[in-house]
Amino acid sequence: MIGRRQLPVSSPLAAASLAAALWPAIVRRRRPVLETAAFLREAYGTPQVALTDSGTSALVLALRIANGDRGIVALPAYACVDLAAAARFARARVCLYDIDPRTLGPDLDSLSAALHGGARTIVVAHLYGFPADVPAVRELAARHGATVIEDAAQAAGGTLGGRPLGTFGALAVLSFGRGKGTTGGHGGALLVHDAAHDVAFTRELVDLGKPRHGWNDLAAATAQWALGRPAVYGIPAAIPALRLGEMVYRPAHRPRSVSAGAATLVARALRAAPAEVAIRRRNAAALAIAADEGGDIEAVRTIPGAVSGMLRFPITDTGARVERPDLGILRGYPRTLREEPEMKRCLEPGGPDLPGAEELRRTLFTLPTHSRVTRSDLEQMIDWLRIPLKVLRPVLSEAASVSGSGASLWRWGSRS
Repeated sequence: MIGRRQLPVSSPLAAASLAAALWPAIVRRRRPVLETAAFLREAYGTPQVALTDSGTSALVLALRIANGDRGIVALPAYACVDLAAAARFARARVCLYDIDPRTLGPDLDSLSAALHGGARTIVVAHLYGFPADVPAVRELAARHGATVIEDAAQAAGGTLGGRPLGTFGALAVLSFGRGKGTTGGHGGALLVHDAAHDVAFTRELVDLGKPRHGWNDLAAATAQWALGRPAVYGIPAAIPALRLGEMVYRPAHRPRSVSAGAATLVARALRAAPAEVAIRRRNAAALAIAADEGGDIEAVRTIPGAVSGMLRFPITDTGARVERPDLGILRGYPRTLREEPEMKRCLEPGGPDLPGAEELRRTLFTLPTHSRVTRSDLEQMIDWLRIPLKVLRPVLSEAASVSGSGASLWRWGSRS
């Protein structure tokens, strides 16, 4: 029997929103696209917005505009594999820079080395809602004449210096996919903050084409609404072919315009987002107190002036904690981008050591914070965080002395 299973991340959808998106999808209305673009222009203070079929497509456009053909782009070594897919489709040559495990932001010394190595475009990603220091990156980039693309796909309502993430790069990318906190089933956006890129932006905008109906987007969103709750999430999670929660490389494709159906859903989700952000921050605050008591773990911290959107609550663990899929507690990305097979085809030879990214691959866990987390879930996650190392050591010793050590650890980690 498949039991209750918590979602690692949730992007809430209302049945009323799905109903409202049906008619625009039938007649392929352009109005929802225009209204959503207008909302984003006002929210992010930019005159130039392109709504795309995905965040990956928005990043492809950004790389084409900033990097040209076959230029060198610096990517974070620990990030979503979709960055690799976008770079490959945009025909970019890639060098990697390291990540600070304490903040999930760029290691500026490593980034400086990438710039000295010829990178003229930098992608900075806000992981799990934690603001990266984009102003510091822009200052460093300016010395080399480089362009900064701000990947705010996981920004989730985070701010820096009182400004929303997505307002700092010369170009910025948003995503409205399933796991980004705000969803339209699919969808993304490219924001242009530097007028120097207006001409190239206009050229790419023409190539996007007209909005589609969006039946596939509505189907995906309806499935997300129906199955995106702990009582039934165990069903899709148990289907291996769906590969939910895994880091799966999906090739990018030619960017297209957002669909009418997805644009309607995105517009409604954007207006409802602040309430969800408040819940995520409240749950994360409770988890942060427990993390301070864990002893052998360290919660990722925000940089000065930053407020995280807390898409998930990330910690690094030097002990022996294990995943709790039933609670939505999972490891972070299982590979650095250097270890991603598809990335190797466009990597520049050589490259620096990446100790921060490798440490995150070994030690990072993320805990859910969204509105479907119940009080019982929160209490069990707090217990998981508080497991002291002195209790785990005997388990480790026993596991090392018998076969099937992974199973022994799993039984311990599954206790509530």
